[in-house]
Amino acid sequence: MGGLLLSTGINFYLNKRYNMTCTTRNLPNEKSVKLHSQITCPACAHQKVEVMPTDACQWFYECEGCHTVLKPKAGDCCVYCSYGTIPCPPIQSGQACC
Repeated sequence: MGGLLLSTGINFYLNKRYNMTCTTRNLPNEKSVKLHSQITCPACAHQKVEVMPTDACQWFYECEGCHTVLKPKAGDCCVYCSYGTIPCPPIQSGQACC
């Protein structure tokens, strides 16, 4: 649990430090993808818009509402594909996920 909190903190710091507020990005195959996805917790229905990483899959996500740790559903590659409004960048661009 401590590692999850640490990685969440690092992601938050880097997003704030480098002002990562863009909503789209072109991946190597030139397709434009959306980087913001709203995650909805299945346990408490808390929703939050998050910036998706473009260089890694996110397998765990701690809900800010009830602190449930979300994991991908069977057949999904990451929490964004399972609980987000927008699938992860590799899936959007037609590639296989991590």
